[in-house]
Amino acid sequence: MEKLTVKDAVAFIPNAQNGNGVSVTTMSNGGKYKVRKKIFYIAGLAAELGSEGQLIEQKTNKEVGITNFDGGNKLNKGRNLLVIGVRMLFDTTASVAVKTATWLSATPANFKNGELVISQDGTGNLFENPIGPFSKYNASIATEDEFQTVVPFLIREDVTFKIQALLAGAAAADQAYRLELECIEFVEADK
Repeated sequence: MEKLTVKDAVAFIPNAQNGNGVSVTTMSNGGKYKVRKKIFYIAGLAAELGSEGQLIEQKTNKEVGITNFDGGNKLNKGRNLLVIGVRMLFDTTASVAVKTATWLSATPANFKNGELVISQDGTGNLFENPIGPFSKYNASIATEDEFQTVVPFLIREDVTFKIQALLAGAAAADQAYRLELECIEFVEADK
C-alpha cells in the first residue's frame, strides 16, 4: 500500500473536527485508516531537557503524566499524525513534580523567548516558531482557547522525528513544561 499523503490527510480535517469517534475511511491511496482526533503530549522538567533541547528522545517511554507517544521519537509503523494545533503549558511552583503539575503559570521568559522546532528525518523542519504565541503569555486563558491552529503538518510513521525547545537562556529549576499537539491520528485499519 502507498503511504498516506499530506493531501489526503488534510482533506479529512473537516470530517474529524466534528467528533472524536474512531471511523474507518478509505483514502485515495487505497489504504483503509482508523481516524480520530487525539492530543499527543510530552512533559518534563526544564532542568532535565535532553541534548540540544530535545523534549522527546529514542529512550523516552510511554508513561501516564509524562507522554503518550508510544516508542520514543518514532511513530509505530502504520500510524501517522496530522498536527493541526499546538500549545505549551508550564508550572513554575517551587519543587514542582511533573505528574502533579497544575499547568497554571505564565510562560517563563527563557521559554517565551525561545523557539519550538519539530523536524523529521528526510523532511527537515515541519514546524519552527517562537514558543510565546503557543503558550500562556501572561495570564490564564480558557483551556479551549489555548491551542493555536497551525498549518497542518504530517509526522510520518516509522521515521525518526525531533521535538526541540531551543531556550533563550539557561533552563532553571522549578520549571515544568508540557507540550501538547492537537492531532488527527491515522492508523492503518489492519493494525
